[in-house]
Amino acid sequence: MSDEFKVIPPTTKVLCPERGEGWTLTGITGIDEHTSVMFSGVRYTIPAKKIVEELLPNYLKQNSTNG
Repeated sequence: MSDEFKVIPPTTKVLCPERGEGWTLTGITGIDEHTSVMFSGVRYTIPAKKIVEELLPNYLKQNSTNG
């Protein structure tokens, strides 16, 4: 595991272009895991890599207060 990887706790908000805003139901401790994410009341199992590289940055970018 990379030293740059940070543990992602449960209830971390994410943003999916297809499903909208959601949150992790379980934490992520490794990039090769699969994690449960809730979108609009539906639970999905998604690779941690996709969450860390796409969905979490999408949420952070949308909700950034930098201006």
